[in-house]
Amino acid sequence: MRLSIVIPEAQVVEAPALLRLVRTAPACEIEASEQGAAYVAVFEDFPNSVEVVMRLIEEAWDLRGVRILFGDRPVVSRINFYVALRCYHESLGELDSAAYCLRQSAKVGADGGCPDRSCVSHCQFICSRCVRVLRGRHAGPVPIQLMELARHAEVDWCPNLRITKVSV
Repeated sequence: MRLSIVIPEAQVVEAPALLRLVRTAPACEIEASEQGAAYVAVFEDFPNSVEVVMRLIEEAWDLRGVRILFGDRPVVSRINFYVALRCYHESLGELDSAAYCLRQSAKVGADGGCPDRSCVSHCQFICSRCVRVLRGRHAGPVPIQLMELARHAEVDWCPNLRITKVSV
């Protein structure tokens, strides 16, 4: 999966540590547009380079004009993406990533007072939102609804995300 982080050149020039990080990306390009030049860190193998991506986002956190793209789709919420990225990174230290995700979503469910029905999501970032999943004859398929929620939560890229087919 291709991930690009675009940082305006003026922002990079003032931050030497950021420039070094941009150059550690598997590919680094300079792009010119109407808004001016920008450095583009390209990760064709995302999320395999999760640590570099996290460090790059952390270093560029307070900068304006930074864009993150999955292919051509922009990340709308940098904070949501970053929190999901950290969660995925933490899961890499676990022997069983599925069990890790279940534990995290169980915490959210317990804190958020999930309804009595069983949760149709095993991801903490869409768990609290799954109460908006519509059921019944006129509702769309639950897995499609969950993927849309995952996209809004900026977690649809996560290799740990498992959305199973659920009967309505």
